[in-house]
Amino acid sequence: MSPEYLAPENPIRVKATAYDACPKCTGKSEDHPAFGVTASGRFAEADHTIAVDPEIVPLGTWVYIEGMGIYRAEDIGSAIKGHRIDIFMHSHEEALKFGIKELNIWQVRPAF
Repeated sequence: MSPEYLAPENPIRVKATAYDACPKCTGKSEDHPAFGVTASGRFAEADHTIAVDPEIVPLGTWVYIEGMGIYRAEDIGSAIKGHRIDIFMHSHEEALKFGIKELNIWQVRPAF
């Protein structure tokens, strides 16, 4: 974990999947006014954005994903309930390749 972040001791075990901004993943076409926009109002970014159940991980929370790094909870999804996360990827192909994984996550906060 990056030294500039502090983490609690207890991980959260989640089922992780992946998505991108394509219509198959989001149901929104490129001409939709909310294309690429997350539930938090930010544009989704690969290597940064995850979708969560805000009852488990509040929107805006920074999360360390086992083996992947630091991400931010910025989106929600109709299938993302309970101990699930959806990780935003660069492409649909990359999301498919990711598949489904059981991972540990830790809610973290910047150490500044």
